[in-house]
Amino acid sequence: MKPVYANTFGLRKVCNPEGEIMEITLDATYKYMETAMTVTSKGVETVSTPAAEQVVSIVMNRSSALSLRALLDKMLEEG
Repeated sequence: MKPVYANTFGLRKVCNPEGEIMEITLDATYKYMETAMTVTSKGVETVSTPAAEQVVSIVMNRSSALSLRALLDKMLEEG
């Protein structure tokens, strides 16, 4: 099944030697269960296994990350 939306998000950051954040990467991933065939001593079995597909990675500098945070805060306040 090909992912059509993201349902899991992760953040990564890159800091300089002084500890200042230089960039932040927002990873969007689609996690789902897929069916796999496996061969055992009992024969062929169908099992469900977790799988994930990377949808997008967005690299942001400090100012764009702060802008995104402000936008999210504003949207949540309105809701």
